[in-house]
Amino acid sequence: MGIGSWAGLWFALGIPAIILMYLFKRKFIDTPVASHLLWRRVLENTEANRPWQKLRNRLVMWLQLLAAAVLAFALMRPFLWAEAGTGGHLVIVADVSASMSSISRTGDAAAGAGKADDAQTRLDQLKKEVLADTRQSTDGLTLIRMGSQPQVTASGSEDRESWKQAVQSLSPDYGRTAYREALSLASAVAEGQKDARIVVYTDGQWSERTDDLPLSVPIEIHRVTAANDQNASIEQFGVDGSGRAVGVIANTGGTSLEVTAELSGDGRSLNSQRVTLKPGERQTIRFDRAASADVYRLSLTGAADDYAADDDAFAFPEIGGTVKVLLLSDGNLFLEKALQLSGAEVTRLSLSGDDSAAKTDGKASSGGEQAKMPPLPEQQPDLVVVEGSIPEGMRSGEWGRLLSEAAIWTIGGTGTSGSQPADQRVEITAHPVTRYLSLTEPYFGTLTGEKPAGLTNLVTIGGRPAIAAGTEQGRRSLWFGFNLQSGDLPLNSEFPVLVNNAVSWLAGGRGGGLGRATAGAAVEVPIAAGAEQAVWKPLQGLAFETNRSDIPAEQASVSGKSAPSASQPAPNVPGLYAFEQIGAGLEDAPVYMLDVRPDASESASPSEADPTFAPTEGAAAAPDAAQAGESRGRLPLTIPLAALVAAIMLTEWGVYRRGRSI
Repeated sequence: MGIGSWAGLWFALGIPAIILMYLFKRKFIDTPVASHLLWRRVLENTEANRPWQKLRNRLVMWLQLLAAAVLAFALMRPFLWAEAGTGGHLVIVADVSASMSSISRTGDAAAGAGKADDAQTRLDQLKKEVLADTRQSTDGLTLIRMGSQPQVTASGSEDRESWKQAVQSLSPDYGRTAYREALSLASAVAEGQKDARIVVYTDGQWSERTDDLPLSVPIEIHRVTAANDQNASIEQFGVDGSGRAVGVIANTGGTSLEVTAELSGDGRSLNSQRVTLKPGERQTIRFDRAASADVYRLSLTGAADDYAADDDAFAFPEIGGTVKVLLLSDGNLFLEKALQLSGAEVTRLSLSGDDSAAKTDGKASSGGEQAKMPPLPEQQPDLVVVEGSIPEGMRSGEWGRLLSEAAIWTIGGTGTSGSQPADQRVEITAHPVTRYLSLTEPYFGTLTGEKPAGLTNLVTIGGRPAIAAGTEQGRRSLWFGFNLQSGDLPLNSEFPVLVNNAVSWLAGGRGGGLGRATAGAAVEVPIAAGAEQAVWKPLQGLAFETNRSDIPAEQASVSGKSAPSASQPAPNVPGLYAFEQIGAGLEDAPVYMLDVRPDASESASPSEADPTFAPTEGAAAAPDAAQAGESRGRLPLTIPLAALVAAIMLTEWGVYRRGRSI
């Protein structure tokens, strides 16, 4: 039982008021005396006006006291916690976060005797409990899927068969769960519904605070519990160019675990280590000089691990070979040296024609003097760096083909005219090119030219674009809207870091690994010219082992034609994926691989305390965790108590009319 408003307790002061009224009530007592009738009346009046007489057992008084007590209790708006389905609109919020895919060990399985394959997951347990708790519901049922994007999967359903199908269709979401958005959606759905209430089914593994989230209706927590969590996870994994691998393994469960960390490359087992972890312990493991491979995989096996989504991690070595850079410039010593410091093989060609001799790493190569067109390099470059604008003659023919097949970095605008921003405040957007940089000290000089369409601003000065990056015609593109000679950026200590970041990001468009991303997060993918469609194909890991189908890539409109978007959401199920593009003449298009990981916060053990919520204005608080497992619905008692008060008053009136008030 609960109380909706303790303010009604003030009305209980009427009970002592009724008692005082009877203490001061004029009472006539029959007392026989041998006297004249006149003296008898005088004595009666004297007895009747005596205060503080002893209370006598009067039925009307007791009825009045009972009515006052019941009325005061009714004004406190009491209610009973009843089983769900006793009445009112019920909004079920189902937690489908990554941790709900964990094995829910009970009985023998919790003791280690059960098989993981035979044990149900927390999500399976959630489905059974939701269907059992709503079986007797007589009003509308709404189901909200609480994942990376909250979704109403059943709205006001009264068809029990469709309701069952909606509950059974719930599947894990391995991205970052939007807990606050899901509860706000549930509150909006329940608001205005008769006797609405929200019931959240969750394992308690929440990564967002909710105690400051105002809700319009009462909310209750139903805990999907699991005995003795056991989980080992891979937190970090990487491989350098020589094949040295490093991983960080953690035990986030409540018991000690002994696991085998197995390193494989391109599907071949390379090495393994046996690791023992205490609860909460982390260990760093190293594998030296692993065999060469395009993709490395670190897997955890040999333990009773309840949560399998974080047992695999993939890494991609740096693309073999030196990045070949073609520098089209009339001469910029600082830029050329910075490119060489990044490990690139630099070939410089002059655009003005007064120094057309090709130079590789500072050494002259064969080429005609005073040639109208620079000679083509002997090898196809991976990256073309252009200071100024590309001559029209180089936009077609063999030069046009060469430029269209390489990533391009243009420095400076289309002309020498420009202006300096009045506000020199620099704003930087997070991007691989701007990693580790602040760029608050250099003077950039005059901003020239216009930013190419389709590129995203990375650095702005006074609100004007200074550096932008993106994909143009299927190749990665970087744009500097200023001339390096007009400022002191090349003299700044951050300049070599900026150039190294730029070369690394631009060279990444040659194929290979896209790195690691959380499920559902945005991923930038270079789109080849002529690509019409693309798919994410599962290759290894959980997605492959659970027979997930290929996932079509999101499409975008490019020049009036449909083509894969350069910004793609990572697949929802963890594993290794290949991004394959489809189109005419793309048989040899580069394939990009991505390691998809679940939200890292879901690997931790669930908190023992239930999530808390802000007080609900005008509504009673939900029961605590001990009550929530057995009683989840609010049944008001105000109307039955008001009817009882009316019945008592009618009874009192009947007694009074019969002359039994004395």
